[in-house]
Amino acid sequence: MKKFAAAFVFPLILLLLSSCSAEGRPDCAVLSDRLSKIDERYAFDYFDMFLYDDTYNVYFDLCGKDDVLLSVNTDSSGNIDNLTVTANIESFASDNERNEYMKFACAVTDSFARLSEKEKKELDENLSYKKPELYFTDLYETYSALRYNFIFSSNSEFICLYCEYYEVMELTVDN
Repeated sequence: MKKFAAAFVFPLILLLLSSCSAEGRPDCAVLSDRLSKIDERYAFDYFDMFLYDDTYNVYFDLCGKDDVLLSVNTDSSGNIDNLTVTANIESFASDNERNEYMKFACAVTDSFARLSEKEKKELDENLSYKKPELYFTDLYETYSALRYNFIFSSNSEFICLYCEYYEVMELTVDN
């Protein structure tokens, strides 16, 4: 009976572990679903996306037409490896418009990166993407959590938030 239980439980544990890792790396449909739960305007599907240079891109209309670009790179299984949220000063000159970008950038990071509360706090302390008054100044800021790298960059014309998922590998040295 123990062998039967072990033969049943072991594959079940492997299945559960694989579903947990998939939870950490959403595909585009899951990302869209998570974003739409935050704000319906953030929903998208594959018909909204276009492929350019192996990157899926979708424009969002936050304050005007096609004013924010979400770029997504996926692995061979369709899970998202990294994404970028980009905007131009022409569309986000006012404080209200910049706040719309900030809300969208926060929604994207919350939907893509499953961070602990401590990691979220550290991210907020290290990156200025939640500080619209600093948008379109010269910035290049980085933050790394256990599974994610973040870069927020800004210049006089563009703001860009980059999020990347990576697998943590443990290396051992044989003597």
